[in-house]
Amino acid sequence: MIQKIPRTPKPCLAMLMPSFMLALALSACAPIPFGTPRATPGHPIITSGIFTLPGNVRLPYRLYPAQGQTRAVVLALHGYDDSRDGWAMLATVLNRHGITLVAPDQSGFGATPDRGHWPGTNALVTQAGEMATQLRAQYPNTRLVLMGESMGGAIGLLLAASPHPPPVNAYVLSAPAVWGGAAMSPVDRIAIGLGARIAPGARLTGQSVHIRASDNIAALIAFGEDPLTIHAPRLDDLAGLIRLMGKAQAACAKLRQPSLILYGGHDELVPAAAMRACWRAIPAGAPVMLAFYQPDYHLIERDIERATPDADIIGYILGTNIPSAAPSAATVFLAG
Repeated sequence: MIQKIPRTPKPCLAMLMPSFMLALALSACAPIPFGTPRATPGHPIITSGIFTLPGNVRLPYRLYPAQGQTRAVVLALHGYDDSRDGWAMLATVLNRHGITLVAPDQSGFGATPDRGHWPGTNALVTQAGEMATQLRAQYPNTRLVLMGESMGGAIGLLLAASPHPPPVNAYVLSAPAVWGGAAMSPVDRIAIGLGARIAPGARLTGQSVHIRASDNIAALIAFGEDPLTIHAPRLDDLAGLIRLMGKAQAACAKLRQPSLILYGGHDELVPAAAMRACWRAIPAGAPVMLAFYQPDYHLIERDIERATPDADIIGYILGTNIPSAAPSAATVFLAG
């Protein structure tokens, strides 16, 4: 994802960057302690409960309850350097349609004890699967969907492609972070890996990086001002993300669970070539629906043109239909 968004919104660090951008970002290292996030005026920290997981892992979550009868439950996994608060806009829409959304801070992010430190791909995937299992036990007869955005989408993809996926009905993967492995330049992988070995604790402000994650300036400002957002992540943290993305790209060839994958035509964080490579690798006949939204950016559910993908997400979560022509647009995108 991105980092701090000042009043003139531009990201301080892009989740992904080509090698020349990495050089710019490395020129702005910051020895800033992470500290404990604290609420600020207009930006409360809302904790509804805590997932207690094996290994004494405790992950706080925010509950966005359905209005009226609960028709479906969503476990929502946030993106890189984001938090439980990243789902506030979409949750408002889902809740009106009887969909409850449970959004945890994943290990290393939000207000977790290891905030700012990469927990490892296996930990993130295992913990997400355990949270889904706990929600299934809590809602045994309710449709349960695992949704992930960006990094969270990559984690969901890895779960869906695993030999033993969690007990959910379907997956919604919004702009999953699949820019890794063969889809990323070897120069970029080597540069970031070398940097992480030389100075793993270096923190990147990336002030020279100009990447637009959304066209909704108000949403970007809110993201930047949220006390749970991580600013200037460690270099070894970014290297961990790239390893996760490589595994997610490779997992596309094993995806056989019911899934909806969304991608925007203006996504500047996950390159179109990387997403095409993922989509083309999905096994023929897999129950996977691809959806392409030309007007949208990386943070699809926070964009100005979010009404169409939001309606598609609602339809898919409830198991009804996708009302837009996004699947047809995905076919055209794949042919590009």
